[in-house]
Amino acid sequence: MAYRDPEVRRARERERFHRRAKARRAAGLCYKCGKTEPMPDRSLCASCADRARAADRARAARLRAEGKPTRDPVRAREYERERGRRLHAERAAAGICTKCGRSEAVPGRTRCEPCAGKHRARDRARHAKAKARGTPYGGRDPEARRKSARERSRRRSEARRAAGLCVRCGHAPPEEGRAHCEPCRDDRREAKRVRHRERRAAGLCVNCATPAPDGKAYCRPCAETRGKRRDLKAKREADRRRYAERRARGDCTTCGMPARGAAECQACRNAARARYDARRAAGVCVKCRTPTFGGAAYCAPCAIVKADSRDREAEYAARRARYAERRARGRCVECDAPSPGAARCEPCSRKHRESSGAYRGIPLWDPTWTVIEIETGIDHGTYHSEMEVAACLAFAKLGRDQVEVIADISPMATFTAPPWQGA
Repeated sequence: MAYRDPEVRRARERERFHRRAKARRAAGLCYKCGKTEPMPDRSLCASCADRARAADRARAARLRAEGKPTRDPVRAREYERERGRRLHAERAAAGICTKCGRSEAVPGRTRCEPCAGKHRARDRARHAKAKARGTPYGGRDPEARRKSARERSRRRSEARRAAGLCVRCGHAPPEEGRAHCEPCRDDRREAKRVRHRERRAAGLCVNCATPAPDGKAYCRPCAETRGKRRDLKAKREADRRRYAERRARGDCTTCGMPARGAAECQACRNAARARYDARRAAGVCVKCRTPTFGGAAYCAPCAIVKADSRDREAEYAARRARYAERRARGRCVECDAPSPGAARCEPCSRKHRESSGAYRGIPLWDPTWTVIEIETGIDHGTYHSEMEVAACLAFAKLGRDQVEVIADISPMATFTAPPWQGA
């Protein structure tokens, strides 16, 4: 029959025991014997508690002698976790320390100051020992700690975003359409620039700090992942928006520092010039650093892209506007230095004069030779080398004394070296 099944019988006995214990607790009696009142803050009377402790000690001694655990480890662990969560919730709701359960918690915290101090001391000691061993996160499981930190950061960010605050500092409101305030954005950009420079100088990937190929910013896995994940259209739109915002503020479009109305600050211009000169000296493209040929500044793909994307009419209009604006302010139209009464300052004026054709003098053109017969005045043609002149005389069967060879050579040619000496 069904009542003879051991599992069914145990379930019925367990249900009957819980029902009887609940009724005795409601009546204010010991749930074990049901005859006397329990001890203060307990569920058993004194005699039942003594018998229960003696039985527990005897059972624990018997199990230890047999080499068995006194409790099921899995069930005990689950019970202790559930009990800890229940106590924590009850004490937190009551506003008392969740650790000792006696003192009031510090405002905004879940523990009292003595318990919090003990907890901090234990954490410092554990982290010091783990650091001496070279173990991260104080000896805790790294993946579990990272997962917990990510979850905690996500909850904090969602709460601050819902409150209309910067997700990083939690104090100031963010910029319109963004999650960070301007000071936090500046701090993050500066930290990223410093980290980028340090890793590039060390030859490491700027994303994961693993060794990167020569001259590359990213290792191969990060480059592939970044290429698949990047939304180039959105990135270009964000770059244009940032450029317009910084230009409207009069800041440098590269670093965001004040630029006195120019597109870039002096530091960024100097850095760009140094980078350009270094790449030209190395014989690589000034944009993508691939080798170039014939002393060109750009490789073929970059030159094509630059030529297609260049709007000369817009460039000329911008130059004219800049010229008029600087002239009106009495500044040099080239470098924006003070230049009252003149379009250019003295250094820029000297540079402009030296780059003109009048300063360079007589141009140096390729020499030519014209052969004219003396007796008849026949012009036998103009040639670009002396060997061609000799071939003409041999073909016409003329001697050197029968013709006049007129040479058209630049006067500056005598001040230059022969072409074969520069090869």
